[in-house]
Amino acid sequence: MEKSKAPQEDKLEGDKLEDYSYTTVQLGIWRLLLPIESAASRLVPKFSLSWSGWEEIKSTLLLLWRFTREIYMLNPTLNLIFFVLKLGAGIEGTLMLYASGLLLRTVETGLISGHPDSNAIMRAVALRVICGVFSSTLQWSIHHVSPILQRQVTMHFEDYMMKERLRLDLPTSADKTTVSAPHVFYIWRNFQFLVGVFERMFRLIAQITFTIQQPSGGITLTLLSLVSPILSTGFLRKNPWKGSFVYYVSNLDYLRVGALNMFASEEYREEIIAGHLGSWVVREYERARKALGKISDANPYSLYATQATPIPNIVTNLSGDLPTFYWAASALFDPRAFSITSFAILQQHAQALRFTVSILFSEVSGIQDCVTMTRDLYKMAEVKNKIVDGDRPYPNSTSSDKGMEFELRNVSFTYPSGTSKENTIRNLSCKISAGHLVVIVGPNGSGKSSLIKLLNRLYDVDSGEILVDGIPITEYRLADLHRAQALLTQDHKLYPLTLAENINDMEMVEKAAEAGGADQVISKLKDGFDTKLDPIQTAYGSAKGHKKLESILENLEKKADVSGGEKQRIVAARTFMRFSSGNIRFAVADEPSSALDPKAEHKLFQRLRESGGGKTMIFVTHRFGHLTKYANLIICMKDGEAVETGTHQELMARGGEYSELYNVQAQAFADSAL
Repeated sequence: MEKSKAPQEDKLEGDKLEDYSYTTVQLGIWRLLLPIESAASRLVPKFSLSWSGWEEIKSTLLLLWRFTREIYMLNPTLNLIFFVLKLGAGIEGTLMLYASGLLLRTVETGLISGHPDSNAIMRAVALRVICGVFSSTLQWSIHHVSPILQRQVTMHFEDYMMKERLRLDLPTSADKTTVSAPHVFYIWRNFQFLVGVFERMFRLIAQITFTIQQPSGGITLTLLSLVSPILSTGFLRKNPWKGSFVYYVSNLDYLRVGALNMFASEEYREEIIAGHLGSWVVREYERARKALGKISDANPYSLYATQATPIPNIVTNLSGDLPTFYWAASALFDPRAFSITSFAILQQHAQALRFTVSILFSEVSGIQDCVTMTRDLYKMAEVKNKIVDGDRPYPNSTSSDKGMEFELRNVSFTYPSGTSKENTIRNLSCKISAGHLVVIVGPNGSGKSSLIKLLNRLYDVDSGEILVDGIPITEYRLADLHRAQALLTQDHKLYPLTLAENINDMEMVEKAAEAGGADQVISKLKDGFDTKLDPIQTAYGSAKGHKKLESILENLEKKADVSGGEKQRIVAARTFMRFSSGNIRFAVADEPSSALDPKAEHKLFQRLRESGGGKTMIFVTHRFGHLTKYANLIICMKDGEAVETGTHQELMARGGEYSELYNVQAQAFADSAL
């Protein structure tokens, strides 16, 4: 392993970070980066617990108590049964060894004396049978109780995490610093881990108690049994995986081999065949493999564990035989104090003791992971949304029955996670009257969709102000605003539910489906409105050689084959369903027809326009020719600015950006008609 040292400096948002050094270790194709520690920390082994003091310990214990208590209160009786069963499992091994030892001693005594005590032997056999029945019943009970408790725990925390995730707004959920939800499986595993730690501690106490009580050097035997697990847990060599580390593939030939190997996948099949690249890929692959040579590509964990010499392994293995050496020495100096039976029993107990201690030592780092995950779990409830909710209801006395009225005053905006230095929206000012039909046009990247997100208050402006019915949009309740708005975009997803549930109330589903143009799509599907286009995948199996099972497996949870345009019609039907509620005051169609043909698009827009009054409507589209004659206002955007606003006639008369876009589109239609 090759090592080198290098200082590293970083800057984050202009603030200089603390300088530090790291060691570079080359492990085959991998490069491992480890922080350099002081000489004192290398001489004195330390556990992976990085608690700064008693306050941290106290807060950690309170956190784990909160976690276990919350689970306990879900079903106190079941939890108590589960905990008692796990404690029983902790003493199970010691009881089995005790029963086996008693049987061996009884038989040995009878063989030595020549007069076996049949009653004593039968009692020992009966005790061994009872312990076996107890052990089997215990494991059976745990396997039956555990799934029931696991389901209750996972359902409880699934409900909690779903509510916390759903309450987040877009800027907060997109923020990389926002605490991510742990998978519910790990929550149950953490609970099992905590119970398991208590179980193993109880087992250790039982094993030590039994070993110490042995007449032949029980205390000495206990101490000698602890040497091997202590050495094997890293006292001879520090474990880098319990602290800070970074590793990555640094071998360029290996990376090239991996990249060239990807050409054999289906993703590149068409390009490989069309470009006749197969022979070139094979040639380059063989060249890269030759350059790679015999360097190891084993995982860095196993490579790091490979010792330079066998001495550490020899020492660790020999330390495991210390109890045996002790018995051998004791037999030489005091042979009457030992027997073959006692030797066998103590040997088994020493092995069990070493195993339990090794597991407990290895779980020290697991405690840190458990605490971190539990803390992240409860931090989800502490995350505050970046968009602050208002307290003014909508609609109210100032609201118009015609729809929402918007006024934008010198609005500028850029996405919080964006990398561009330029604002997405720059100094935009305009007014959209209630009940008007507005068309927003402009090239890609001009800020059209971003403007819509500001009007829906999915994001807040960086500067300037947006008024709704003459009142700042930030003063309204978010739930009321979103309830009064309907947004139809090209990015809208179909819900993982039936088509009927995607649209909503079954009494009005068929009318909404017809209005959205989805009725013909749904009629072609086998299950109609009960079709799930993309069902949750749970089916799995191996049915090779059995045609019937192969057919069943292939058709289980099969995705429905619908085109992009058909999906957009279903989403449009969902929007029309919202119109029927009578609550919608503002409707937006943001490029909802990108996958539709011109005829279907025209029909969709016509039905949107005819969907009824009481709504301010905005259309964002590249194919706007048939809409402009109905528009009360056209907003032409470029580079985040509203370069022109007005009616179709006004903007055409100016001969500016809008006129150019319209003429280019009209010319394209004229050329296609020739």
